[in-house]
Amino acid sequence: MSASREKKQRRSDPQQGLTQKERAELREQKAAKQKTVLYTAVGVIVAILVVILLVWDSGIFQRGATALTVNGRNYNVNDVEYYFRSAMNSAYSSGMTFDTTTDLREQYVDEEQTQTYYDYFMEQAIESLKQVSVLENAAEEAGYTFTEEDQAAVDNTVAYMKSYASQLGASSFEGFLKANYGKYMTPGAYEDCLHREVLVSSYKNTYMDGLDITDDAIQTYYDEHKDELDSFTFRTIQIDGTAPSGTDEEGNTVEPTEAESTAAMQAAKAKADEFAAAVEAAEDKEATFAELAPDYVSGSSKENYESDPDYSLTTALSGTSVASRAYGEWLLDASRTAGDVGVVEYDTGYYVVLFQERYLDETPTADIRHILIKAELTQEDDPATEGVDESTVPTQEALDAAKAEAQSLLDEWNAGDKTAESFGALAEANSDDPGSNTNGGLYEEVYKGQMFDAFNNWIFDEARQPGDTTLIENTQSGQQGWHVVYYQGANDPVWKLDADSDLREADLNAWLDEQTQGLEAVQGDGMKYVYN
Repeated sequence: MSASREKKQRRSDPQQGLTQKERAELREQKAAKQKTVLYTAVGVIVAILVVILLVWDSGIFQRGATALTVNGRNYNVNDVEYYFRSAMNSAYSSGMTFDTTTDLREQYVDEEQTQTYYDYFMEQAIESLKQVSVLENAAEEAGYTFTEEDQAAVDNTVAYMKSYASQLGASSFEGFLKANYGKYMTPGAYEDCLHREVLVSSYKNTYMDGLDITDDAIQTYYDEHKDELDSFTFRTIQIDGTAPSGTDEEGNTVEPTEAESTAAMQAAKAKADEFAAAVEAAEDKEATFAELAPDYVSGSSKENYESDPDYSLTTALSGTSVASRAYGEWLLDASRTAGDVGVVEYDTGYYVVLFQERYLDETPTADIRHILIKAELTQEDDPATEGVDESTVPTQEALDAAKAEAQSLLDEWNAGDKTAESFGALAEANSDDPGSNTNGGLYEEVYKGQMFDAFNNWIFDEARQPGDTTLIENTQSGQQGWHVVYYQGANDPVWKLDADSDLREADLNAWLDEQTQGLEAVQGDGMKYVYN
């Protein structure tokens, strides 16, 4: 080996020229260093795994996972869960029988066990999201933006739900949401869901408002739906046919026998027939009905009929409401004429009905604006006054102060340009009514009888003219105070508004059906976390 080559080899071998002891020490140092590097690497990996597990347990990965893709839009776990739980809660509220504490995958909608409740509610959630995707895309294309009123709707819903959770004793709002909308739901995700729901709802209204519904279409609709849109005036009493229960020697309740129940119903029928015959034979059927009613009704109702001759009278009841009553079919009979008297059986007795009038109610609705100034509640409840909670009753001083503030606002409006817009600005700045203080205090299409008596009587006074204003005291519990009211003008009658609304909704649904037809909902990895 040449000298230069040997020198080069020594430079490439750092242990060249070391003693055996020095070489051993160097090997030990290298081994220790390798262990340190190894342990450090393992420590880093463990730390990363701990972070991953903590993040995983927090639900960040799960809730952000795409559970459904529809119409080019991705919906995460909470999005699908929101509509799934909404369908479930709606069904439960309507009386559908299923156990919320047991897995819905193990409970069946039908006796043949062909569909589980999980599948049933998931189908509804998916169909809802198909429509939502169509509406979101349409709103985006139309340039529809979230309004202040929309945001107020979200904020009010969140505030209500927080209050409701507190009333139920929930330890936290987030815990309440998880219990009702799945374990990955958070307050932020819930607000996102509400934001979407309010957006599509508002856009639906915008879409329907833009439809051209003609008077001819409304008339045709009325001709086909008279039973729902007509109004009815009639008198009725109820004659109870329930057999009384008894007690045995030990004081236990003894239910009536079948024979006793049958006899009680027969007696009620005889009593109803007797009353109907007396009314039928009278020259003035309405007066006779009111006069004899106290003698035929049960003791608990007698005083009401005696003190108020019109207690048996029902006026301007819509056909839709009539249809839901036991005597609805009798009243809706097309052959019914004024003065007809009928006896109609129900589960535990009989109704006697005097038909007076069927008509199309042309009474206009009203558009009004108002400012509510609630009286401050400053009193404490006095335990000595049983049945009265003074903390919910304002003092006269507080009521006077509310009236003075209301008068001051009305004076301010009168000193200005006296327009609906200027009144609306005052309402938004001063009204205590959360239902209208974000839209200029406006209530549209108010129908007769919708508001409390003093409010109603002023709105529907025959002399009322657009631009009229007044102050009205509100004595209703929880609303005590004063209203500044502005009459904006008359609107269409209820029947026409109902027909118009039904036609617009029908057109909207037809459009949605067309848009969602053939839409495919593709389930993503996140679906396994829905209802998990």
